[in-house]
Amino acid sequence: MLTGNKGEWSELYAFCYLLASGELHAADKDLNKLEHIYYPIIKIIREEFPGQTYNYEPGEKIKICLGSEPVKEVPKEEFDNAVKIMYEKIPSGQRAFSIEEVNDFFEDICLKKLKANPMHKKDIVIQLHDINTGFSPICGFSIKSYLGANPTLINPGENTNFVYIVHNCTDEIMNEINQIETRTKIIDKINRLIEFGCELKPAEHLESARFEENLQFIDTMMPRLLSLAVLYSYIYKLRTSKQIIDKMKELNPLGYSNVQMYEYKYKKMLCACALGMTPEKDWEGDEDANGGYIVVKRDGTVVCYHIYNRTDFEQYLFDYTCFDKASTSRYKYMDIYKDNEGYKIKLNLQVRFT
Repeated sequence: MLTGNKGEWSELYAFCYLLASGELHAADKDLNKLEHIYYPIIKIIREEFPGQTYNYEPGEKIKICLGSEPVKEVPKEEFDNAVKIMYEKIPSGQRAFSIEEVNDFFEDICLKKLKANPMHKKDIVIQLHDINTGFSPICGFSIKSYLGANPTLINPGENTNFVYIVHNCTDEIMNEINQIETRTKIIDKINRLIEFGCELKPAEHLESARFEENLQFIDTMMPRLLSLAVLYSYIYKLRTSKQIIDKMKELNPLGYSNVQMYEYKYKKMLCACALGMTPEKDWEGDEDANGGYIVVKRDGTVVCYHIYNRTDFEQYLFDYTCFDKASTSRYKYMDIYKDNEGYKIKLNLQVRFT
């Protein structure tokens, strides 16, 4: 029986929705469906196991082929029915769960696994017909869903910890800060540091050398820029990407002659995270999700940001993301410590959609 979390079930939701509709609609910067911009779907390609690739072709009957060999045809109404069931069941699912009502259906259409390869950003592979150019490219898309909790763009981990030197600190201050264990300890620790007159400045390097190098592929100054963005989110209690970048424009810590560079560079970072870059693996600028982004909206509609409308996509990422706070104990941050360079503290980065 297929078992997975809300995000994984949403991938199958999008799979069935798109086969039933036969087309993928674009969205504007506010995630509104653009009725007049869409891409007819030629087929959706799934590799169930290495060397075992199934092609699903939309129509009144969905044609299923193993490679080039026809396997069966399934009425599209069965895919519509699966979409309705999943739309009802996914939002109330808890952790890893199954949906018994659709299990036999997925078995019947030769679908054996829920999740795409976790090593890739692409969650679905689609051959589209581009009515503008006449080409029919095969594209990988990342899928994000609002059927559950708001999805994340950058998942937290120890590799998303940023290191800061704590100036004007003493052992007494360190011990007092580290003993704070209130429900709002992140805010309380920052407030106490400010009251003591301590100043936080980014260390020369990030906690993760891999993440630092990945960011340098986007822009050599990106590790520094993002370190400051994380710091400002804690110090000034800012949450949305726009609030944080507006503060950077105001203070201009990198001394740019044109402060619009902060927003421009930050958008490129968000886009890289959406289409290929992750903190935990080596990245050299490749966009694994070379088609773009597919979003399952809260009302069940499925839309996309194709690579062609990158400007709207970048603006959507900028307008609808925020910094979130993860578990301090799990990811080992917010305690002051000492090394041969002095007093330090780690702050964590998690980026979530609003």
